[in-house]
Amino acid sequence: MKSLNRFLILSSLVLTLASCSNTDLENTPKPVEISKNQNFNPSMTIKKSETIKDIGVENAILEAYNLQRGVDPVYYSYVKIDLNNDSIPEYFVYAYGPMLSGSGGGSALILNSDYKEISRFTLVQTPIIINNHRTKNWKDIIMTVSGGGATPATAIMKFDGKTYPSNPSLQPTLGAHDYVDGVKIFTENMSINSGFKIE
Repeated sequence: MKSLNRFLILSSLVLTLASCSNTDLENTPKPVEISKNQNFNPSMTIKKSETIKDIGVENAILEAYNLQRGVDPVYYSYVKIDLNNDSIPEYFVYAYGPMLSGSGGGSALILNSDYKEISRFTLVQTPIIINNHRTKNWKDIIMTVSGGGATPATAIMKFDGKTYPSNPSLQPTLGAHDYVDGVKIFTENMSINSGFKIE
């Protein structure tokens, strides 16, 4: 009898937990594995996201997507990384929430050191790789395309002299002889670690 009662209590608890959801993060894309590929250096460096909120980053997100602080639920993570070899790190920002995410991915921005927008991305899956190879002196960005009906692929985003292309699903894909080695960012599971909330 005790065993039956324990089973019923545990079953009820499991069902209760399974029914709980955080509606703010319902559309948060799940991480995609992009390193199980012979083209990728298996011992690639991982750069963790910053651990301190940044009001400049928050304001740039709100301005870029025409969102309101405290009204639109927005979460973000960011990494400071030098993309153009000038020893001044850019801000690579991953932003997500109901207004910014869908089954095809979240949104991302690259900002300069003064929080001015350099590039804006859609359909962003994490993690992202900052490749050592450069185009017009800016490092290539490797993004995975999946979800939202897209054919799964690994896209190479190249700087055109002013900006990076916005949609990875429309970019050239990794070729058989392309080798990827660099820094992997946004490796955290964004569906568990929600980053910072803009409040």
